[in-house]
Amino acid sequence: MIDSRIVRHGETFLLDIGGERLPLYAYLTYQPENGDYEAFREAGVRLFFCTVYAGDRGINQLSGIRPFRPGFWKGYGQYDFTQPDEDFRRIAGKSAPGEIYIIPRLMVEAPSWWDAQNPDELARDAHGTPLHQSFMSQKWLKDVADMMADFQRWLEDSGWDRYVAGWHIAAGNTEEFLLPSHRAGQLTDYSRPATIAFRDWCRMKYYANIARLNRAWKQSLDTFEDVRVPAPVKRLHAVRGDVRDEAWEQQAIDYYTFQNEAVAKAVTHLCAAAKRATRFRQVIGAFYGYVSGGPDSGQHASRIVYTCRDVDFIASPFCYTDNRAPGIDWQLQGAADSAALHGKPWFAEADIRTCLSRPLSQCMPHADPAVSRAYDGPVWWGPDSVEGSLGQMLKAFSRVLTHNNAIWWFDMWGGWYREPRLMAFQRLACDLYRTHALAGGSRSAAEMAVFMDDACFNRMRPGSPLPFEYSHGLFRTLGAVGAPYRLYMADDLTLVSPDDFRMAVFVGLCAWTPEQRTALAAWKGADRVLAFWGPWTDPSVTGVEPLCLPGTEDLIRCQGGHRSQNEDSLYFSDKPERQTVPGPQTPVLRWQELPGDIILASDALGPQALLRRFAGYAVQVDAALYPSADGIRALLNDAGGQLNTCEGDVAYASASHIAVHAASDGVKRIHIPGKGTLTDEMTGDVLPGNESFVDVRMKKGETLLLKLTKTMD
Repeated sequence: MIDSRIVRHGETFLLDIGGERLPLYAYLTYQPENGDYEAFREAGVRLFFCTVYAGDRGINQLSGIRPFRPGFWKGYGQYDFTQPDEDFRRIAGKSAPGEIYIIPRLMVEAPSWWDAQNPDELARDAHGTPLHQSFMSQKWLKDVADMMADFQRWLEDSGWDRYVAGWHIAAGNTEEFLLPSHRAGQLTDYSRPATIAFRDWCRMKYYANIARLNRAWKQSLDTFEDVRVPAPVKRLHAVRGDVRDEAWEQQAIDYYTFQNEAVAKAVTHLCAAAKRATRFRQVIGAFYGYVSGGPDSGQHASRIVYTCRDVDFIASPFCYTDNRAPGIDWQLQGAADSAALHGKPWFAEADIRTCLSRPLSQCMPHADPAVSRAYDGPVWWGPDSVEGSLGQMLKAFSRVLTHNNAIWWFDMWGGWYREPRLMAFQRLACDLYRTHALAGGSRSAAEMAVFMDDACFNRMRPGSPLPFEYSHGLFRTLGAVGAPYRLYMADDLTLVSPDDFRMAVFVGLCAWTPEQRTALAAWKGADRVLAFWGPWTDPSVTGVEPLCLPGTEDLIRCQGGHRSQNEDSLYFSDKPERQTVPGPQTPVLRWQELPGDIILASDALGPQALLRRFAGYAVQVDAALYPSADGIRALLNDAGGQLNTCEGDVAYASASHIAVHAASDGVKRIHIPGKGTLTDEMTGDVLPGNESFVDVRMKKGETLLLKLTKTMD
């Protein structure tokens, strides 16, 4: 068996295999028989992920997609490893052990025979319809642990243990530990394992005192045996529109807190079982921590996974914002900067569509849904040219490079990059990434820290557009500011030093712990700007008193997080950049103005957003989830932060590189911190300029990755 571990190296991470250190740059496809393994090996890639299925069903319950590969788990202690053996052979080709390495993505979703034998262990909706195994099922967790031990024995018996350098554990919807559903509004989990686990959770929270629970829930239960998963009517609706009222809806808040924690604990339990199977000698990772999902995603207990010693890496795709449109940023689904604080690299699953991408029905007809056209929609379309494809690929790569993330290129159906210019890019990118990573990466140049709160999702109702705006809308807007930012979870505020930042943003923090309040004090200085957005703003933290607290009878509709009623304001855009869903409903919140305050937005009810200056720092408060990109750019400028562009383009920056992705056609002015020169990493050309900025003409969707050589700070 190979010994492997993740090691921190400067600002980035490497894979250490028996003392040899490899960059975290990899390739993966769902269709190995159509994969371009040889081309990627020739491009310099030595790390390959491979999907391996224990079960016999498709990965997406909602879409109806059919299985990609046969499952190997045929019964208790019964296996057929023919398919993974064939796929490993395709990956290895003529490579000897030590020349390439494989990390199987082991999908441990239960097979149909297991469901038939364990009906009481299945997740169920309120009507009793089974969906898949319950994440709270202790029997499933034990059976999977036994199966993984047998999988490791097969690797050793077959000799593939000389190639396999770790495991990626997968389960749930789309292999990403997402809770499944067959239709909108179908809620889980009403199963026996979930009910028992929820009762135990409530016992612990309320110190086995049913009177405490009854006061919180406004109920009159006799014992904890009477605790039930809240009915759909209690989960699908909220007293105050889209935001729950703790005075009346604590039962639903408790359940969502429990559900998210239970899924996170299933992740860590399975990773721990994989560690035991590999005798604690190999790296183990998982998808988790998506802040882009609603309260029913099961993803909002990231601290449990981030701090688990049995989880070595975390992964996610980029957000599918606006169907992966050009000209906008694609933030990773979770807080990769928080993961790094806990010693875990974040693999960006770069499933970047190209002009060669084709519908699933053409590439893998055996897996395409029989009738549904779920895999023919715009999210599956790529650019119509090689140039457009390169712009998207370079944007994704630039984000990864400047943020010191790991990456695997996800050639989903195969053949997406089978073109000379696209593979030439891969050769150059692989070499650049290797050189960058082995040199220790490069420190982020972000001067804006954004903190998000997992707990806030437990206070949103399922089906609300609020979670979408809290993630995709926010990320899209932050991406248009023209400066990079670092994304953290609020739980990690105590671990983040303010020394590197000119501005901190707190989005939707609904409860501040004493430790967080203490940590915040360190940010109140050096003329920083502290911004607090959303309806949960705490006046004891901000120092700004509201006129109307959340929970009153009035509601306001904030369209897409932007304001349309404030046409005279220069601070907020009067025209929302996108309008794909109805605006979320949040309680009215207005601020008590004091002499010296700067009103940034207002209406007939009072100030909606204002800036208050204190000795050594300033506070901005906003009732909306976020202001416009222009507003955020103004705040960062107020704080003395570096802006790389000012025209709404996407900008990434580290100490060694600046990248710009054009949101429109035209001349772009790229600002250099201090003085220096910018060299195009793709062409080697030095951009002409005056050492403080350069002007370049770009087309929408085009990306420039520029090496920064400083001549003066």
